[in-house]
Amino acid sequence: MAGEVIDGQSATFTFGGETVGGVYQYQFFQGSPTVIRHPSLSASARQYAAAQPDYGTATLQLYRNHADAGQQRMAASQAGRITEPCTLTLEDGRVLTFGAFCETMPLIGGKQAGQTINTSTARIRITGIVQQS
Repeated sequence: MAGEVIDGQSATFTFGGETVGGVYQYQFFQGSPTVIRHPSLSASARQYAAAQPDYGTATLQLYRNHADAGQQRMAASQAGRITEPCTLTLEDGRVLTFGAFCETMPLIGGKQAGQTINTSTARIRITGIVQQS
């Protein structure tokens, strides 16, 4: 298994400068921006304006590997409540950078063909602006 490849493609995710291995599915930017309501006495309908963006969370489905440097960095972030720099490089070459911390990374166990398999659904909270380069 190529640890640095996401979803069988060429996308990569680094957390705190370490590539996160074992990711087989991901979902990024699950946020909902807040809005400001501007009630006007003369308006015929409610008026809204965009407020600060909220990029929300990222969810990583991964094969749990305690020796993987990226997964270790995520676990340390969760334990120490540390925000780390992150980079998501997409298949088309776009690079997105942002700050984030790991909220949760539970251990899920099972067996397949007599082999123990440990997976996790890690949730990462994105903070600040997502920069694209």
